[in-house]
Amino acid sequence: MAQRKQLSWTELRVGVFVLVGLFVLGAGIFYVTAPGILGPKYELKTFLPEVSGLTDGAPVRLDGVEVGNVEAIRLVPRTPGKALDKNRNIEVVMRVDRRNQNDILTDSTASLVTEGLLGNRYVNITRGFTGTPLKQDGEVPGSEEKAMKEVVERSAELLGNLQALSDNVQELISGVKQGQGSLGKLLTDDKAYNHLNELLARGDAMLADVQAGKGTLGKIVTSDEMYTKVDKGLDNVNVILADVRAQKGTIGKLMYDPTLYDQAKEAISNGNVVISDVRAGKGTLGKLATDDTLYNKLRDTSTNLSTATAKLNDNNNTAGKLFSDPKLYDNLTGMTGDMRLLISDFRKNPKKFLHIKITLF
Repeated sequence: MAQRKQLSWTELRVGVFVLVGLFVLGAGIFYVTAPGILGPKYELKTFLPEVSGLTDGAPVRLDGVEVGNVEAIRLVPRTPGKALDKNRNIEVVMRVDRRNQNDILTDSTASLVTEGLLGNRYVNITRGFTGTPLKQDGEVPGSEEKAMKEVVERSAELLGNLQALSDNVQELISGVKQGQGSLGKLLTDDKAYNHLNELLARGDAMLADVQAGKGTLGKIVTSDEMYTKVDKGLDNVNVILADVRAQKGTIGKLMYDPTLYDQAKEAISNGNVVISDVRAGKGTLGKLATDDTLYNKLRDTSTNLSTATAKLNDNNNTAGKLFSDPKLYDNLTGMTGDMRLLISDFRKNPKKFLHIKITLF
């Protein structure tokens, strides 16, 4: 019996150690998974329009930093005679670490956030800056999750666009099946097939003629005459190039004989010398280019000519009257007529005008 008693005490001691180990393990898990689990807590609440995907124990974060957990989620009861506010449909009770009480103020807001696109949801509280700290059972104003709302709206818009695109594609395919448009006619009209078949037949006939050596293209493809001519032409070009390299002919001398280069260089040098002399005022061309005397003389001459022409146009002097007075013209015309008559009479009877008188001493 004493041995049986000792065995039971051993088993009891082992059980106590196991329970203590489990308690320590549980405390460690709570300490790791819930920061500040042993610290003082206080409860806050918020009201949201929906909490799909949110569960009890979900994390509560303050601008992304975990500060507590969701304690309870419950529907707001209806009040008789009063309409239910859609934005205050669900009440969410949160247990928050009291160390963060001075950061959750009356101007803070609470909203649901989804981790990624399809991840778990949690409550995120924005940090307050101008309000007063919320006390036990204080209410954090709730707001709708903007990111998810935008995703839903954009998804709806995308689905609408896809639906419109699908309708357009179906309409296009229906029109093609009915033979509408160019594509529809190509797929349903036999004329296009017949034209294409005829075109292919003509292409085959053309290729057959080319292979048979008919026509210009056929002769080029099948006859060696063109190749022979091209080969001879290349040989002639090679001979010409060889002659040019051998300094034969005019082109060869132009390319290899330095005489032309020397002459051109000498001509350019002489031209530079002439231009230098002209710039220096040497020679007739230099004086014409640099001396102002000729310019002054030409200017004076043009001035004198202008004065003379002005006098000729003036009727108040002799020269002007000679050029512009019609009396001189009339007198000259009359005198010319008289001279003609006199010469005519002289030719007819010269004795009338010639008297020879001989006097003898």
